[in-house]
Amino acid sequence: MRFVNFIEKAKMKRKAGIVLILVFCCVWQVQAAVNCTETGAGRFADDDDTTCQNYTLCVYDTTTLDYLFYNYQCPSTSVFNPNIAMCTDPANYVCNVTTANTTVCTEDGYIADPSSTNCSSYIECVGINGTFTETTYTCPDNTFYDPNTTLCESNYTCTSNSSSNNTTETFTCSGAGRFADTTDTTCQTYYYCVLASNGTYVQYEYTCPTTSVFNPNTRVCTTSYTCTTT
Repeated sequence: MRFVNFIEKAKMKRKAGIVLILVFCCVWQVQAAVNCTETGAGRFADDDDTTCQNYTLCVYDTTTLDYLFYNYQCPSTSVFNPNIAMCTDPANYVCNVTTANTTVCTEDGYIADPSSTNCSSYIECVGINGTFTETTYTCPDNTFYDPNTTLCESNYTCTSNSSSNNTTETFTCSGAGRFADTTDTTCQTYYYCVLASNGTYVQYEYTCPTTSVFNPNTRVCTTSYTCTTT
């Protein structure tokens, strides 16, 4: 009887521990905020997070010889300290992430995507409490975004498309975040732009896993997006 009670108490302690972990730390797994292959195992800050609360845990899986990633968020009363790789009181670490106003939106409506070199995408601007939300959309096949009509038109001539002289335009970061490689017909490669302390952008090129593609609307690798690039 004592043995049974001991087992029941052990189970209750284990459940309580799991609940405690869920209460103190929020975790999600959609797209790694960092490249675990480059960083290796450990906890690493999300450079896109201006609150200094998000970080990614990279774990090396010896069975698949690949990295597993888990995106975490520190409790609301703490921040992630990259120096000690853990959540800590804000008094112990000053969040000094500097951001520039990189939004391309100035009013509600639709504008051309400045990162697109072939006029295949556009941005919807929605102003909420003085801050604009930008959503990127891709035009259907064989159409181009016309900034005059704000529609995808089949008879619009893309002025940035230099196919006439067979030159290839290289991607240049115009803001922080993840952007699709519009020259990739597989929709698997994308660029990750990070604002450096000197005000310039550092550019990285990534490739989604073989079973997924990059969605320019949500800006993450997914299996539910249909690649429309031809």
